[in-house]
Amino acid sequence: MKIFIPKRNPASHKGSYGKCLIIAGTEGMAGAAYFAALSAYRTGTGLVKLCSAKENCGILQSLIPEAIILSFPKGKENFQELEKAIEWADFLLLGPGMGTGKEAEDLLRLVLDKGRAPLLIDADGLNLLSRNSDLQALAKSYGRKSLLFLTPHLMEFSRLSGKSLTEIENRGGEIAKSFGKEYHCILLLKSHDTMVISPEGELIYHRKKSCAALSKGGSGDVFAGSLAGIYLILEEEAKTAKQIRQGCIAAILSCEAQILAGELAAKEWGEHGVLAQNIANVMGKALELLEEQGCSID
Repeated sequence: MKIFIPKRNPASHKGSYGKCLIIAGTEGMAGAAYFAALSAYRTGTGLVKLCSAKENCGILQSLIPEAIILSFPKGKENFQELEKAIEWADFLLLGPGMGTGKEAEDLLRLVLDKGRAPLLIDADGLNLLSRNSDLQALAKSYGRKSLLFLTPHLMEFSRLSGKSLTEIENRGGEIAKSFGKEYHCILLLKSHDTMVISPEGELIYHRKKSCAALSKGGSGDVFAGSLAGIYLILEEEAKTAKQIRQGCIAAILSCEAQILAGELAAKEWGEHGVLAQNIANVMGKALELLEEQGCSID
């Protein structure tokens, strides 16, 4: 069968395409937050709220004025504004460049405790998860009350699963299936040989083609934002679809969109010259291709 990106409804408004809260970017890592937010908007999200370190907020407001900017709360007693944002969101994205200190750990714990919307954990969020058994238990619980996406590259997955890179290279599919079922998550194991595992522990996508232009810092942040955006634009078309099915389709389409965007950007800047923001900025064109040609799945 084929799956497609839906065409935008001419009668839609910003509320039709969802509200995304992104928690990303410790001091000095404004870029990670920016790439995720830019990509979420470029893939069609209606509204993006971006929570980052206070030192980043002025930079981010200038880089992406379309986003609503919040600063990381200082201390648990100041979580109220962020709790309201978590309740407001239709999709939660946490992790890009957010650091792995106590402040970041408290933010992850808050989201796992208070969140109800689909949640994507990436990058530093995964590193926090890998070293804290209490957070792991909360994440497994989250995957059963809502939809949980985990998007590790191979090294992050090694930390998360407790398996060596050699084991993952030799038995990656088997390990990934077991992990996805344990966490009841949609697992996207990112590499040149990308796999998507369903919450039931089934391999639903295996893409052995990649794009060398994606081998740049920030491309993972772009991917996280695009998955959020694609999930939200599918929601307009699939209000009666089961949430897990919608999440799996979004994950597959996001993988395809990332490769197409890398190829489109490489045509403009060459494989060596592509930057993360270039990938994000051609996401709209990549989605148009997926509107027209779709993506074949088993």
